[in-house]
Amino acid sequence: MNRRSASLLVLLGVLLGAAAPFLLPSAVWAQTSRAAPRKEVPPPAPPPPPAYEYTFVKRESPDEDLVELQRLGGEGWRVVSTVVVDGSTRRYVLMRDRRAEPTPH
Repeated sequence: MNRRSASLLVLLGVLLGAAAPFLLPSAVWAQTSRAAPRKEVPPPAPPPPPAYEYTFVKRESPDEDLVELQRLGGEGWRVVSTVVVDGSTRRYVLMRDRRAEPTPH
């Protein structure tokens, strides 16, 4: 084979390679190309349930209770119940969302 026919053969191969995407149907390319296996992505985890902290305040007098409950309300506490302890001592039960612990430095 002489040099000229070898060059024509190479040129023909390059042209066929360049024209192949247009000449072959896309179904053939889909069968020949290997798709990377898909990794199953787990669904996102649900958010954790809210955490609460509780405290109580012994009831004294209406004026003192109002001042104390207003102060605690400013800190995020809210009254959720009143209870009687030992038959005579009354208390307010307060609740608030648990706050994140400060990170140590």
